[in-house]
Amino acid sequence: MFSSLTTKLLKIFSWCLMIASIVFTVVFFLRIFKVTPSEQLDVAGTFIIWAYILLGLGVVFTLVLPLINFILNPKNIKGVLISLVFMAVIFIVSYLMADTTPLVTATSATDLNFSNPTVLKLTDTGLFATYLLFIISLLLLLLTGLKGVIKR
Repeated sequence: MFSSLTTKLLKIFSWCLMIASIVFTVVFFLRIFKVTPSEQLDVAGTFIIWAYILLGLGVVFTLVLPLINFILNPKNIKGVLISLVFMAVIFIVSYLMADTTPLVTATSATDLNFSNPTVLKLTDTGLFATYLLFIISLLLLLLTGLKGVIKR
């Protein structure tokens, strides 16, 4: 009963996140082309905040759900530790690949975030982690498809 209820709630929650993301994306693209370049950052602000919220939820779920799984199934500690180590390795590699070279843009003289090494390092880390996770997910998707074809 509990796992069925939890599964339903998680499914509803994920669908709500998906619908909200689609709405934010559509609104973003409908508004971004109708404003001047100086107003584009204001339009993108809501979309960026939503991305931060999704990133935060992803990090929290990545860290909390394996711990809950460990509490409910102590025999599965090996899998929990492997998943946590995997995520740590992804972010460490991403951090090491990140660059702090200041960006030269039209607004970089007025916006200190374009030359702040901490902001640049964390931004690059997030981008590289996203790229790595996307590439890994594509490779695993292809591997799963090939495995299914080979078994037939």
